Amino acid sequence: MRNGIDVLEKRTRQFAIAAVRLTASMRTQPHLMDIARQLARSSTSVAANQRAMRRARSMNEFAAKLQIVNEEIDEAASWLEMLEELTSPATDQLRDLRREALELRAIYAKARRTTREKLLKSQRGKEPKSQ
Repeated sequence: MRNGIDVLEKRTRQFAIAAVRLTASMRTQPHLMDIARQLARSSTSVAANQRAMRRARSMNEFAAKLQIVNEEIDEAASWLEMLEELTSPATDQLRDLRREALELRAIYAKARRTTREKLLKSQRGKEPKSQ
């Protein structure tokens, strides 16, 4: 299991770095700067919260960090979609980054469902039995 976590941590870090590099190339395009800043923030938040998830002290804390990762990767995907529509033609780098965002979003959505099921199952096991 540790290997899969390492892979995700590396992917989210690479995603954040690629997004920041992409946004740096947009400095000369003032109409894209706000979106670029938002993309840089959300993509780096994905990486930071993935790392924090790994160090969670409880399943509830893990679930809370996972929810943040879900929200931030969805936001990053949204900014990338906007950038793709605003830049003509969209670069391969932008398309690849958006594809990675969508893949990560699917992975984290599945992880969120699984985590929620585990939490519900553990909570049911703690309920007092009725007589």
